[in-house]
Amino acid sequence: MTTLRPLTRAEHNAIRAYAMEHGRYWKASLREDWMNARTTGVMQALRNSHGPSWLVSFSLTRDQPSAGPIRAISVTAGNGDIFEATMMGADEPWMIAYPEGQDRFYGTEREVRAHIRQLILYGAKAKVAP
Repeated sequence: MTTLRPLTRAEHNAIRAYAMEHGRYWKASLREDWMNARTTGVMQALRNSHGPSWLVSFSLTRDQPSAGPIRAISVTAGNGDIFEATMMGADEPWMIAYPEGQDRFYGTEREVRAHIRQLILYGAKAKVAP
């Protein structure tokens, strides 16, 4: 049997943001999204590396990385695109994942929400990080 590597902070944050967005039955929703190729970025890479069978035994609290507090924001655009921003601690940037790519952003939760609105309106032209 192959032992899977532990999740990275970015992967755990992406799962936490997804769970916050989809509520109590988030695992069923994620499994369905994975099976119908409706995920991108970190979530799709996690599906490819760990797979749906791993999801059954995964626990947000038990499998949480030990380093620092986790903050997550999930914003759904008018067209249904999901923008997920996660941050591990005060000195870390927000990592923003969205259908067209990723971005890093330093600032408060209010500022990152404003930045996400810019990404929704202007796409990659609004990116801060290359």
